[in-house]
Formats: sequence, C-alpha cells, structure tokens
Amino acid sequence: MMLNILAWLLFPLLVLASPLAQSPQDSQIIDREHYSLSYNEEHEVANWVAYPLGHPQIKGCVDRADAFRIDPLVTTGSSTLADYKNSNFDRGHLLPAGDMKFEAQAMKDTFYMSNMTPQPGKFNRGRWSMLENLMRSWALKYQQTWVVTGPILKENLPTIGINQVSVPMEYFKVVLRKEGQSYKGIGFLMSVDVPYPQLISYALSINQIEDLSGVDFFPFLSDNIEEEIESETDVLSWDFQAKFSYLPCAI
Repeated sequence: MMLNILAWLLFPLLVLASPLAQSPQDSQIIDREHYSLSYNEEHEVANWVAYPLGHPQIKGCVDRADAFRIDPLVTTGSSTLADYKNSNFDRGHLLPAGDMKFEAQAMKDTFYMSNMTPQPGKFNRGRWSMLENLMRSWALKYQQTWVVTGPILKENLPTIGINQVSVPMEYFKVVLRKEGQSYKGIGFLMSVDVPYPQLISYALSINQIEDLSGVDFFPFLSDNIEEEIESETDVLSWDFQAKFSYLPCAI
C-alpha cells in the first residue's frame, strides 16, 4: 500500500511512497531548499529524488566543486565516501550537480551521499549524463519542468562497502511539464548495461515506471488528467533534438 508522505514545493503530493519501504527507516523524507528525497536505509540509497527544473535552475553561474560528504539529516546514517573506495563505481548523482549551477549552496547540497548511487563510470558519464542534459534542454525549451529520478530497488542486489550500499541495475526518470492548464508527462527506464543508440529508445509511460518502481508520481493531478498523462508514451510531444546551453547569470 502506498502512503501519502510529501507536500513539496509548487504542488502538493508530488510523489507518494514506495511500497518497497517496509519500515519508516526505508522511506525517510528529507526536504532541502531545492529538492526532496526519500532515503532507503536497507539499500543505503534514495528511493527517489524530486526537484523542479526550469529557467531559474539552468543558469551557469557556479563551477562544479566536489563536496562529497555524509548526509547529517539521514537519522540512520547515510552511505559514506569509504563505501565507494576501490569499488570501481562512480558516486553517481541522482539530482545532477549541473542542475544546481545557479547557486553555490544549491550545488553543494547535491553532494550529500544520500543523493549518490554506485554507477559504472561508462554509464554515469555516458548515457545517464546525456539523459540529464536532455532534461535541461527541455527545461530551457518548455520553461518549467518537474523531475523525479531514482534507482529500481530490488532484493539481492550486489552491494559495496561496509554499509552494504546496493548497486542498482536500472534507473528511472519521469518528467512533467505544464502548458496553460494542461500537462504532459513522460518516463524513462535506463539499464546500466543496455546501450541503446538513441535516448528515445528508453522512453516509457509513467504508469510503466510506477509499476517497476512502486512510486506513485504526481497524484496532485485529478484522476482523469493523471491517468491520461501517465498512461501514454507520446514521444512526439517532446523535442528529442532540443539543444542546451546554460543561461547567462544576468537573466
């Protein structure tokens, strides 16, 4: 059963809890100024991270400054830098640092270990990075989007480190945009070892992502609108050829 857990930013109830969580420790909600996440203690990674992505966020003002550190808000203790040492995995951001270049503190907040998952370097710096950049191009084109991203968590995943941090094999992103009084939504499921040549090949309906992740996205929408945007995979409504460059800070 899914539980109502989050009233977040511009919309109430952006996300509902994952049924993967068997105890409160497996779905601790952490709210920061620019994003929220649900932390899973069993897996030592986030169930999901949710954030707005629009013109205010895609200003290229701040250079990346790595500040990886434990998350003091995780009451059970987050993963640590030591968990990743000699693991051959990247500390892969869920909320990308590149989405928070508009402010130094916002950038720094993306480096909490609660926002990391173990990702193969080729995946993290390749197709996953390309998908993150597509999200920015859509934020530039459509003015305002909302993104929820996370790993597909299952039993018996491989682990790294003394804290036994789960190593996900698949990741999801779902994105929503508003046009007037209407909404458009789309989902993506990306395996770490299935290199499709085009990002459009990873597109799925949001309902399909919900079934795989156990997360209920965007329940603030009325039932008929939610079902309409979440049941279809209307790739023609999204510009997969959109290009991105950061907005200047003065804008």
